Amino acid sequence: MPATDSVAGRSIATPRVTVIIPCHNHADMLPNALRSVFIQDYSSVKICVVDDGSSDNPQSVLKGLDSGIEITLIRNESPTGPSAARNIAIDKMWNDTDLFMMLDADDLYLQGKIRKSVEKFLEYPEYTGIIYTDAVIKNINTGTEVHEFRTHFDREELEKECIISNTPMVSKMAFDRCGGYDVDMRTCEDWDLWLRITENFMAIHIPETLHVYHVTGKNSSDVVPQEVWQENWAKISQRLAARKHGSSY
Repeated sequence: MPATDSVAGRSIATPRVTVIIPCHNHADMLPNALRSVFIQDYSSVKICVVDDGSSDNPQSVLKGLDSGIEITLIRNESPTGPSAARNIAIDKMWNDTDLFMMLDADDLYLQGKIRKSVEKFLEYPEYTGIIYTDAVIKNINTGTEVHEFRTHFDREELEKECIISNTPMVSKMAFDRCGGYDVDMRTCEDWDLWLRITENFMAIHIPETLHVYHVTGKNSSDVVPQEVWQENWAKISQRLAARKHGSSY
């Protein structure tokens, strides 16, 4: 793309990307998550790891990793939850970032994830808020793998269920206009954010398998009580209805 392309009000050819990695007691899997970023074929990348009150010392695994990519480490003494951890990282990296990418400490990017997301974003940089891709769902306990094929973006479908993956690229403009993750939501916080963003920006699907989602037994679907899920589903529905009717929630 020409150097006159505009991202967040700046004319640049290569948007600055920060990969946000919240980590709570996943020191064993964090190195592989980081290496999956190291192998990406995109030059302007930084990483921000948030050690969210972990008891297994994820900071120690960073010492032996040297990739040439700048890694910022934030330590929360007590767990704040994934929403707050991501927001803290976004705030920390705000001035040095054009595009944020999400990656949980127990998941992986596949080759081309960042570059292809940036290229797709730059097709419509003023209007695009989210770029998402397909995944491999891998159960680390059984070794089984399932290819997860996401649908092309459809706002009506998003209102019914979260069709956008958990590792998208999100533009700085989208965060600036729509806000960050709801820190009071332990589940569905990404769905809530995607709904807000897509009321103002486009979401674009890349139909390629570009990340790995690991089923570990410690995923939110396993450890968060069902009543919390139901509470957050209801909250999203109420907020959506309120915004459609022009009221606040």
